[in-house]
Amino acid sequence: MPRRTIERQRTVVGALHGHFYDLLTILKKTQTVPDTKLLFLGSYVHNGNFGVETVIFLLTMKLLNPNQVFLLRGSQDCRTVAELQFKQECLTKYCKLAFYWIMDAFDSLPLAAVVNGNVFCVHGGISSRLKSMQDIEKINRFREPPKKGLFTDLLWSDLNYEETEDGNQMQKRFSFNQDRRISVYFSLRALFEFLYSNNFRLLVRSNQLLSEGAYFHGTTDDGTIRYPFVSLCSASNVMNYRNKGGYLFVTPTTVGLRQIAWVPQPYILPNGMNAFDWSLSFLMKKVVLILADLLDVEEGLLQIDIKKHKHIQTLKSQGYPLSLLKIDRKKLAAYIAQREKERTQILRIEKMSASENRIRN
Repeated sequence: MPRRTIERQRTVVGALHGHFYDLLTILKKTQTVPDTKLLFLGSYVHNGNFGVETVIFLLTMKLLNPNQVFLLRGSQDCRTVAELQFKQECLTKYCKLAFYWIMDAFDSLPLAAVVNGNVFCVHGGISSRLKSMQDIEKINRFREPPKKGLFTDLLWSDLNYEETEDGNQMQKRFSFNQDRRISVYFSLRALFEFLYSNNFRLLVRSNQLLSEGAYFHGTTDDGTIRYPFVSLCSASNVMNYRNKGGYLFVTPTTVGLRQIAWVPQPYILPNGMNAFDWSLSFLMKKVVLILADLLDVEEGLLQIDIKKHKHIQTLKSQGYPLSLLKIDRKKLAAYIAQREKERTQILRIEKMSASENRIRN
């Protein structure tokens, strides 16, 4: 089914973006609530360094607790986006097959969920083609999202925050999303009509980076919800933005926000390079210099040939830019021969001097 109905759902988690340690922090905090059910709104990879760990951990949770863990598909959970960063992460840590298997798993994820019968949860937003939940049921989700349509809008559409309650603006329910260059903006009027016609009181989505981890659109000074729309991002410090992460507790009558601060994560070398590959260039240069020193090679006999040795053969397929110091073997052989000749001459002279000294004595 392209959507799921979840009764008495308590915790809703937004985009994680490969922030595995934020996921662990959220799970640790939610363990204090017995029988907690978890709904994840998608975008499990991209931007962070631990997308593989995040996906494998969530899929394992789903297999072990199928009635407590629910995973939706996000805008980043498709091949066209994952090719940019996540594929390289899979190649570095595992293999190409791991990437394809995870993409197939993403194809199987539902596109929306209904919590307690009145909270509509989706990664992106609504669409002009969405009138009822039956429209979502008709979608063939086992594929890449198309360039436009209901499937795409559920993953990519945004609320038009700049719209006012001016009559002309409110009448324009849907317009092209200029910021993303894909999908649509939907107006408050379109949101109200959708929620009212389906007996929903709230829409929760996650396709947005937020400084405080969540944004309750239209909240008043006393904290009451004027517009039933919540954006959520559970990954902290996305791309060094220093934002907080947030997740929701949803009950049949209330919605509560919990925030998490930035969680320190292990340092990752560029492109996920391991320590051996990263240090190999440095070590090779030092080995050549040590060899030259042991052979007593003059500095002028060493030449840098970057063009011919731009990549070490074993790492060439991985695209690591490296350079090596190359010894000119002909010059080195000539130099050694010359030094040997000089040494022989010195020994001959010393031998002759010793003979002369014996004769004199």
